[in-house]
Amino acid sequence: MEISVLQNIVKDRYFTTDSNRGVYHTALWFHEEVGELSAAIAKDDLANAKEEFADVLMWLLTLANLMKVDMEDAIAAYLKDPRKMPSK
Repeated sequence: MEISVLQNIVKDRYFTTDSNRGVYHTALWFHEEVGELSAAIAKDDLANAKEEFADVLMWLLTLANLMKVDMEDAIAAYLKDPRKMPSK
């Protein structure tokens, strides 16, 4: 699935609720999900980590939508940035 397609799915499903919550409180939810992912990794719980990876991605896309960031554009710019290239 393309990132833009997924970002639009997230926007269609969650934008109204998340925009009512606001960026700040949505960011707090995102941080909570990152913490849950970290806990799953620390426990070496792959099944839970898979679920948490998806949660983190959904909340990240939600934040991008609230801040009007096109993630495909952001990722394309990231990948073109020579500072992001691995050193040889």
